[in-house]
Amino acid sequence: MARTYSCFNKETIALYEERLSEGDAQRFELEERLASSEARLRKALEPVPIANARPSSDAAQIDNESLRDQILHLQKKITGLEDTLDDVQSASEKEAAALRERMKRAREKEDALRKELMETRKEFEQICKLEGNARTRIQEIEEALRESTIALENARAEVEVLRTELGVSVIKRDV
Repeated sequence: MARTYSCFNKETIALYEERLSEGDAQRFELEERLASSEARLRKALEPVPIANARPSSDAAQIDNESLRDQILHLQKKITGLEDTLDDVQSASEKEAAALRERMKRAREKEDALRKELMETRKEFEQICKLEGNARTRIQEIEEALRESTIALENARAEVEVLRTELGVSVIKRDV
């Protein structure tokens, strides 16, 4: 039974470690995406060198508005990714706590079963000892019975001899 719980504990630990590694992989992926988005955002926010600056025109204004929209979109995306990362970390922590609690309960059950097994072994040893004592006592009683039977048979034989002698002596006296 202890082996079953031990196997269960190993499987539970393996599952826990697998989920942690999945959570870490997701976190690293989100962090990479976040870093990439931040890099693009910084690149988009960099001021354009004056040498390359063109006179203000409708196209430049459209480009600026488009870049601002992209920046807002990327900022929202970053916020969403950060929220997702927080949710994943929170879920991972909750799962880890639940797994620790299950492991604790499994250890408690295993300890209780181990204690019960020890008590059962002690009981078994006591029963074996009592059985040995009972067998010895039975052998002693059987031996005493045999001796009593032999003594009884000897006494009967002696009584018969005495009866016969008594019967012969009574007959001799009457004659």
